[in-house]
Amino acid sequence: MSADPHRIPLSKVLDFLRDLGLDPVDPVTLQTVHISNRGVEVVRARLNEHGDKYRVGDDELATETVTIALDPDT
Repeated sequence: MSADPHRIPLSKVLDFLRDLGLDPVDPVTLQTVHISNRGVEVVRARLNEHGDKYRVGDDELATETVTIALDPDT
């Protein structure tokens, strides 16, 4: 068994997030996507009015977290 990470195309991840209702999804702003038994958590960079990544203070990137809850099948 290889220790290499499994790789998938970014386009498939973006399509998955759009299918879950998170639109628009800009790949430049995407920071993390975490999937757990409670839901999908997406952290992405905030953009200013010019479309640039918004910074807080000198070097800290402003982010927003979107949580998509999982509804148990009945």
